[in-house]
Amino acid sequence: MSRASRSCVAAAVAVALFNCALPASADDAVQQADEGSLKLTPLGTYDAGEVGSAEIVAFDASTQRLFLVNAQTSTVDILDVRNPSSPTKVTTINTAVLGSPNSVAVRDGVVAVAIQSDPKTDPGHVAFYDTDGVLIKAVQVGALPDMITFTPDGSSVLTANEGEPSGYGAGHVDPEGSVSIVPVPRNSIDWKKLSDSDVRTVTFQQFNGKEAKLRAQGIRIYGPGASVAQDLEPEYITVTEDSRLAYVTLQENNAIAEIDLKTGTVNNLLALGYKDYSELPFTASTYEWNKLPVIGTTVGGQTLHLGGFSGLAFEGTTSDGKLKFITHTDRGPNGEPTGALRPFLLPEFTPRLVRFTLDPATGNFDLLEQILLQQANGQPLTGLPNIVLSTDTNLPYNDEVGVDLFGQPTALDPQGADLEGIAIDQDGSFWMCDEYRPAIYHFSRAGKLIERLIPIGTHAAAGKPVPAPGQAGEYGVEALPAVIAQRRQNRGMEGIAIQNGKVYAFVQSPARNPTTVTNAQLNAMKNVRVVEYDPNTRATRQFLYIMDNPASVSADDTRADKIGDVAAVPGGGFLVVERDDDALPADPIETITKKIYAAKLDGATDISSLGLFTVGGVQKSVDQMTAAELTSVGVVPVKKTLHVDLPSAGYASVQKIEGLAVMNNGQLALINDNDFGVAGIVIDNATGTFTIAPGYVPEKPTLGLLKVPGLDASDRDSAINIRNWPVFGMYQPDSIASFNIGKITYLVTANEGDARDWPGFAEESRVSALTLDPVAFPNAADLQKAGNLGRLNVTKTLGDANGDGLYEKLYTLGGRSFSIWKANGIQVFDSGSDFECITAASNPAFFNASNDDRTFDSRSDNKGPEPEGLAVGTVGERRYAFIGLERTGGVMTYDITNPHVPVFVGYTNNRDFSVDPYNAPAAGDLGPEGLLFIDAKDSPTGLPLLVVANEISGTVTLYKLER
Repeated sequence: MSRASRSCVAAAVAVALFNCALPASADDAVQQADEGSLKLTPLGTYDAGEVGSAEIVAFDASTQRLFLVNAQTSTVDILDVRNPSSPTKVTTINTAVLGSPNSVAVRDGVVAVAIQSDPKTDPGHVAFYDTDGVLIKAVQVGALPDMITFTPDGSSVLTANEGEPSGYGAGHVDPEGSVSIVPVPRNSIDWKKLSDSDVRTVTFQQFNGKEAKLRAQGIRIYGPGASVAQDLEPEYITVTEDSRLAYVTLQENNAIAEIDLKTGTVNNLLALGYKDYSELPFTASTYEWNKLPVIGTTVGGQTLHLGGFSGLAFEGTTSDGKLKFITHTDRGPNGEPTGALRPFLLPEFTPRLVRFTLDPATGNFDLLEQILLQQANGQPLTGLPNIVLSTDTNLPYNDEVGVDLFGQPTALDPQGADLEGIAIDQDGSFWMCDEYRPAIYHFSRAGKLIERLIPIGTHAAAGKPVPAPGQAGEYGVEALPAVIAQRRQNRGMEGIAIQNGKVYAFVQSPARNPTTVTNAQLNAMKNVRVVEYDPNTRATRQFLYIMDNPASVSADDTRADKIGDVAAVPGGGFLVVERDDDALPADPIETITKKIYAAKLDGATDISSLGLFTVGGVQKSVDQMTAAELTSVGVVPVKKTLHVDLPSAGYASVQKIEGLAVMNNGQLALINDNDFGVAGIVIDNATGTFTIAPGYVPEKPTLGLLKVPGLDASDRDSAINIRNWPVFGMYQPDSIASFNIGKITYLVTANEGDARDWPGFAEESRVSALTLDPVAFPNAADLQKAGNLGRLNVTKTLGDANGDGLYEKLYTLGGRSFSIWKANGIQVFDSGSDFECITAASNPAFFNASNDDRTFDSRSDNKGPEPEGLAVGTVGERRYAFIGLERTGGVMTYDITNPHVPVFVGYTNNRDFSVDPYNAPAAGDLGPEGLLFIDAKDSPTGLPLLVVANEISGTVTLYKLER
């Protein structure tokens, strides 16, 4: 669709909704996510004053002026940006005599404007002006010139002539799409000679009559009665650095055209294919960390290396595109217990935070720092047991007995920590949990203990003075429920997360409640406790999470009866790892059970005050009950749905998955606890040495990066629900850019999507309105519900291959992503579901809101955030892509220095969702349309700038780019 047409639609909507009362938001903050390695800082904004008045923008370095297309008034505003914090209008170019401007480009003091005629089906014009707005020359080009650009060598101007129809059928006109090549004169004499006859027009007539072949390739030719030349609609152009080739997006056709600019002919049409939204989560890559530092030498002279990672958090990206993580060790290297005796290989080991980076392009790890954890008095923590009451490890509050390699008892450490999870608070401090008590630790950024929270009754059980409520005793502050001290030995708290200012810690396995429950009975139990702790009030609540804990299928199949880790997600939920101890290649994949569930506490029962119930004539605690028994006594557990089956996703080569992090692009990172490579050892207490047990193969710490494809398909499900569906997506790019690495040309596209809706033909339909093939969709009735796929807009032109009226496939519009392709049309990267995941995390209350409303989820049924504008530029030695999201607003930044492994850097949205979209300019920038990168050498500040023109708000904002 042309930009002018979009402006008219937006204006009509604005009038219709202007008087509607929109709900106010409690969140009045302008949304700006962590910018990581490249920060976008708004410098100044120019307000053109109305919808459609700020669409495409161009920059002239010599005059430090911006040229801004204003389709509403048929003008091009000229702005002085020598002071980018205060852009001011110098003058205006009026194009009304020729028509309405759609695009503008500037080079060497010449301003070229693409102008559509009235009616739009007539040939358009390119008008040339000097930088003061004085007309130099105008020539005729194809119908509806929608984008204009200079070739890099400055010899020509190209226009993408979209050639939209007025409609289909009698009385309507459907012009041919084309690309015009206009020579740029070098002197005043040649400018005077320039005429319409000098314009070369590249058409697609050579493909007429080849409709069937093109459709078989995947190129959409579908306008009623249209020839190929009429049906192909050029949208946007990029030109290779040598000015030889142009690549033109054919948005509605889901294709790209390659044009030889010397001959003025089309070399090739590249079909872009379809995104499979039914794709299951998959492991994008795994990385083994092989070079780990020494952490100590045993009394027997054996060297041990860093490992034992039992938690994970993501901390952004570096300036050179590396991923930043923080993990931590558990209590330290130790062997398997013999009865109550737990051998510690390095009894004085200090648990620590471990910061590192991963270069996803090379797989190289860099250890940045080890933060040794300290007690509040500055003394180092150890991983030694806290309390030894007896050798009965089933006794509440009792720990195993620590022994050294000679079998002699170790000291006790009242604050000793077996840390198993990490969450980073807003102030940079760390919340961690451990398995001993279980307990919750709060550490400063420097790793010094702020507070340790333990179960009520700890001091009394150990025969120690009981501190006053809220005060710390020898073991910490008794603020956690007493019942969780009845944890199964060595299975205390395993995962911790922060949601809405509260801390949530998950007990690893079912509690021994009542205390008479045996280990054999615990093996069959499934209910684990989730403790909510409010740091402000010290109030706690408890909920039940039901694990799968399936029965073993073979003799060596370990049960999946443990929580591995948890992570918070937008919207108040959690991701929860349930795991066994099996791993490839030793175990068949069918015996490996490692899953990630999405869980929410909404409606779950607080079980804090519940005791024993009589069910079926037997007294049971809620910890012992089946799901049906819980229902019978009115207890609602935590809701959960399967998010990722890890073996199916390709992450099954490690035994103990104990670190889970949600990255800033919505992807998942996992890391294993390798037990420092000493889980299977044989200890010789006589010599204080150990040997590797037969059959034991020590693991390496292995970081896995998982992608979870999908989309949010409904605006009626009242939830952020990004998941896989049986739907295909057409990429349908709008903007396109290109760059070279060596001799390889790469294309970058913003996959907006667009549908044809003209008199005589409209291609869109809700899924609920289609008749689905019962063989392809046996669950059609469920899929077509409004909260599932029923509301999703799809095209009627694809999916019914045999023409029987039954749809075997569903195709939705747009990719909700950006992609990188080689020049032959092979895709090397797609951002997948990143944009919806990122915006959900940034501002969940307004997820998938549109640019003209603040309604939660309103665009989920129709192209989601709708990436449209695109710019590519180099900052320092790194190349970045900037993608504008037309609907929800803002700019996504990716480091694309390695085009095969782009790294998400940050999301900046200069929109204030607390303000009605029609309260301009207070609402901020709405509807980013055109993006422009200004190189540092041309910038008025000496730093690179990004300029964003916003159609709905009519504003242009200049951003400073800093690394």
